[in-house]
Amino acid sequence: MRSVGGCFVLLLTVVALGCGGKSGPRAVDVAGTISLDGKPLEGVEVHFASEKFEGYGKTDEFGKYRLVNGAVAGTNKIFLKKFDIDGVAGIDRSIPGMDDGQAAAMLAAQGGIKGGKGPGSVIPAEYSDPNSTKLTFIVPDSGTESADFRITSSK
Repeated sequence: MRSVGGCFVLLLTVVALGCGGKSGPRAVDVAGTISLDGKPLEGVEVHFASEKFEGYGKTDEFGKYRLVNGAVAGTNKIFLKKFDIDGVAGIDRSIPGMDDGQAAAMLAAQGGIKGGKGPGSVIPAEYSDPNSTKLTFIVPDSGTESADFRITSSK
């Protein structure tokens, strides 16, 4: 009986030590606003990417976002995605449940969207391509509520 109790205590110790650590980088809260040509942008996917972690959020009607899973402190590449598929040929908007995200996925599957740019993209390519975005942001160790991006359209 005594060895069963000792094994139980040993098992609890091993489990507690094994589960105590958190794997992966520590994420902090990040929020801000996105505007295009001075106007808040609704429905923009906001991505903060570092070497080991990517945070994601989506803007509301006021252009405000909060990353769902945060971002890591330090320098992050930022890329933005928003598609307006209404005027793109070949997308049948009358299909029940067809929203901008599904239409964008349909275009991507057909080879119509590369790196976040292409037909229907509201965001200029220099901000939407994860490989060549011009946007970066240094996230403080304590996080931030003011990761604001005021982008302009290519004219």
